[in-house]
Amino acid sequence: MNDSVVVPVEKGPAVLPPIRFAFGGPVGDLLNEHLGRDADQAHLSATFKLYYRLRGFIPIPVRQWLQRGRNQSIEVPPSWYLPTEFLDDFRAAIATEPDGGVIHPWPDGFRMAAAMTHDVETKQGMAKVDRLAAMEEKVGIRSSWNLVPYKYKVDLGFVRDLQQRGHEIGVQGYNHDGRLYESRRMFDRRSGPINDAIAKYGSVGFRSPMVHRNLEWLQGLDIDYDASCFDVDPFQAMPGGVGGVWPFIAGKFVELPYTLPQDHTLLVSLGETTPGIWIKKFQFLRELAGMAMLITHPDYLDSPQRIDVYRQFLDFLAEQSDCWTVLPREITAWWRIRDKMSLVDDGAALHLSGESSERARCMPISELFTARP
Repeated sequence: MNDSVVVPVEKGPAVLPPIRFAFGGPVGDLLNEHLGRDADQAHLSATFKLYYRLRGFIPIPVRQWLQRGRNQSIEVPPSWYLPTEFLDDFRAAIATEPDGGVIHPWPDGFRMAAAMTHDVETKQGMAKVDRLAAMEEKVGIRSSWNLVPYKYKVDLGFVRDLQQRGHEIGVQGYNHDGRLYESRRMFDRRSGPINDAIAKYGSVGFRSPMVHRNLEWLQGLDIDYDASCFDVDPFQAMPGGVGGVWPFIAGKFVELPYTLPQDHTLLVSLGETTPGIWIKKFQFLRELAGMAMLITHPDYLDSPQRIDVYRQFLDFLAEQSDCWTVLPREITAWWRIRDKMSLVDDGAALHLSGESSERARCMPISELFTARP
């Protein structure tokens, strides 16, 4: 195991499983600090708990109107999609980082990685999956489709067809009522049926509805990765943000934070009509050798204009030769392999040791972040 990336999480109000980050040293300490802040902030207010109890009685158009109004009322800077606070701390950490060798985050000479994911919230969204999947396949991209197991009927034949076409199926919560994290008792009561669905669909990944999250509670799920955290997203009911733009290991699973703004925020709440912000954030992630993970919803890609915005981004992504565009499960598998590698100093140079080390490379950390943010 690469001991240099093991960073113990300090004890505090929030309980966290053992964590291992992409880097050690001052950058690892910084990642640890921001994850701790996220864990402390990731709880629902009394107002949101009441809202989720009443949510089932509120018509969907009214819910969407309330969400859109809330998001539009939140004052954010023009660069709201960048983890600005983390960046300020990151610059300071890099300045004090010993210029030793680190293992590059990504294999096979790639500069960065990307994964497209979709949260399918309703049966109407399910009806749009095939068209979107075909659009991705046209440019050589496959994605993950996170299904809600106890809200609408899931056609297992369709699930198997998507998997045979090279896509991935994940599980998104229990029934998408917003109450999964209402209490530990509620979470534990639902974890058994969620695990049944994970096994039924042949899934290895999970995402919490509304990206509610508790990394300690999630240890009870039979998953290889979770994708409920984010680097920054000021529009979520559970505030916070881990800051970092790389996967990390959280107890039994790999955590894959999403790093591109969600389609609902961008296209519905803010009314964007181009993929410009997605592309700007993607270029930023390239500078940090980070991971670009996008959440879209077939439910919200519901007009020719919105679908075209997503198509334009797919066309852009397909042209990025330095980006490893794969499924979340493939990123997870690599991250576990990378985690077990070691840097060996033979007195003349640093070498990598471990399974698939021929796919990896080491470099001074100052060279990894060549284009400083």
